[in-house]
Amino acid sequence: MNTIRQSWLNVPSVVRRNLTFDFASAVFYGVYLSAINTFVPVIARRLGASAFLLALITAAPAVGNIIAVFASHYLQRRRKLPFMVAAWTIGRGLFILTPLVVTPVPFVLIVVVHWLIVSLSITGYVEIVRAIYPAAIRGRAMAYVRVGFTATATIITPIIGQLLDVWSYQVLFPIAAICGVLSGWAFGQVTCEESVADKQSDLLEPLRVFWRDVRFRDYSIAFMLCGFGNLLVVPLIPILLVDELQLNYGQVGLLGMINSIFWMVFYVVWGRSVDRRGGLWTVKVNLFLTTFMSLAFCLAYDMWLAGVAYIIIGITVAGSDLGWMNAIMQFARPEEISHYTALHAFLVGVRGIVAPLLGTVLMTIPLIGLRGVFLISASMIFLGWFLMRRIEAPPKVEV
Repeated sequence: MNTIRQSWLNVPSVVRRNLTFDFASAVFYGVYLSAINTFVPVIARRLGASAFLLALITAAPAVGNIIAVFASHYLQRRRKLPFMVAAWTIGRGLFILTPLVVTPVPFVLIVVVHWLIVSLSITGYVEIVRAIYPAAIRGRAMAYVRVGFTATATIITPIIGQLLDVWSYQVLFPIAAICGVLSGWAFGQVTCEESVADKQSDLLEPLRVFWRDVRFRDYSIAFMLCGFGNLLVVPLIPILLVDELQLNYGQVGLLGMINSIFWMVFYVVWGRSVDRRGGLWTVKVNLFLTTFMSLAFCLAYDMWLAGVAYIIIGITVAGSDLGWMNAIMQFARPEEISHYTALHAFLVGVRGIVAPLLGTVLMTIPLIGLRGVFLISASMIFLGWFLMRRIEAPPKVEV
């Protein structure tokens, strides 16, 4: 205990303050996302949402990623933190409107518009995180913050699942929305020196990065292929859970809790790996593990094998979350981070629009079916990892 206290006191006071507010933000976000992330697809399906509407829910963050490219261009000569807080407040606050919604289309519309707005903060977030934490402890700091988030989600998710069986999303989602807004406000209290460009680059600069940096181009292609395979099946998971396995909200909440436990534990594991081996190494390992998520869902004929898939999701979401941001910091010079992040967001957006819609189309082909899409997903993820396994970051020290 004394060692932990001494390590905490050795951290500069401004970093401790930032970590405290970031942690508080993560706890509020854990409450918010426990409701929104876990139950939105299932609620939409129970309201009568079609496979196409479920695909729209999955694709919405991807469209937001593409819009984030324009936000990155707009923010080059402006402070990013106030813009991020505004986007989080407006986007997450939309769920206050859910008491007025009883049909699938307006419900999905709220979800989609919410994602389009909150995604505007993506490129700014990477720069702010780089600014508030020193490189030597950044991986662990990010991991500890996310442990706060996942610990909250672990506790809250099954509670929300039980309450949804008794009450309604119309009661719980407005409460979650308030927590989401408070999360943004707490993060807005961090202290950092924001870098503002002396002159504004043109909108095509992120695309020039793709052609100029061969290593990052190869990394981006492999990462995109893995993500494409993963996103093929995201809109199909609630169909598997509701239509084939016929799980209730409580059972879905239990799966969410299992997911959150492994998510929380592996944030600590991957945080240390980021500080010791780098973000790129962490991404490679997690892409390989993601292959087995799709295989587990393919073979799931009861709740427990689906639980294995949720365990793998927890492990790999933690690793990919910490890995991709720190991988960008390995590839890019500090002044180029916004361009690299914008390029990453754009490619993630493109795959996120196409893949979920393609997955729902493939499901309707008799020779493929629902479970066949999960096999295709596993094959694509493995191919992406195979292409990425030999890629190395440039030999430089990120500060």
